[in-house]
Amino acid sequence: MDKPSGNDSFSLLYRTGFRINYALLHIMGPAALTPEADPRRRAKKEYDRRRELHLAWKAQQRSA
Repeated sequence: MDKPSGNDSFSLLYRTGFRINYALLHIMGPAALTPEADPRRRAKKEYDRRRELHLAWKAQQRSA
């Protein structure tokens, strides 16, 4: 498995940007939306997807 990069990267810059964006959406985001349209849920889902890819890559590196 290759290291995730590009749209799948879990870099420090991405994680920092996610935290800032997530906090700003909490403060200044839309008042009430359906779960499918909520930008905070979409951002968290993307964060979790990238984190899982990163953890799978790390586990594969340790076992090799």
